[in-house]
Amino acid sequence: MKTWWEMTNYFIQTNLRMIVFLLFALPVVTAYTEPYPPPHKDLVGNARWLVKYANFSVVATRSSFLEGYPFAVSKDVADGLYEEPFGTGVPYVYSSHLEMFNHDIAKDPRVTFSFCSRFTHYCQDNKIDTDSPTCSKVMLSGEMSEVTDKDELDWAKKGMFSRHPDTKFWPPSHGFTFWKLNIENIFVLDYYGGPTLHLNRTEYFNYQPSWSTVDI
Repeated sequence: MKTWWEMTNYFIQTNLRMIVFLLFALPVVTAYTEPYPPPHKDLVGNARWLVKYANFSVVATRSSFLEGYPFAVSKDVADGLYEEPFGTGVPYVYSSHLEMFNHDIAKDPRVTFSFCSRFTHYCQDNKIDTDSPTCSKVMLSGEMSEVTDKDELDWAKKGMFSRHPDTKFWPPSHGFTFWKLNIENIFVLDYYGGPTLHLNRTEYFNYQPSWSTVDI
């Protein structure tokens, strides 16, 4: 029969091995939460913040199968890495030629991306109703185009595959390609008093974010 010391020593060694296994053999997952948005008077900053930190958007197209009707679908989006403050302000999507979205933009590339702070942690954490003006909305309208430039393609892949890991393993046979929005109009509502219908695009693209990401 083992002594008390032998049994205690065996228990300690067994648990140490398990701890080492958990530390090194299992993947490490880091969760992030977006930083607080800019003040509501900073319309450009709020627009860029929302496009940066929303992980999906609702995209409206002109339907290719419901003649005369708009058609909306939720799409994964990525504007760079979630845990880095830098972004371009341009939403990128990864889409298959089998999707209705692709059929619609082949017929008419004009779309509108709709973003809402509800798509981040902000409105839920602050108990703000989705329809409240203080739960910010940004609508980006323009035309879709396929991403073909190598550097831009690398940027799109980096953001998409990091923020939506499953997309990296979607079947190549389904013809997935990266698309981006060429922004022509920016609509912003982030406070009471009505929206800004035509935000200055130059200011939008030249905006330098001052926020930083906080680990949780």
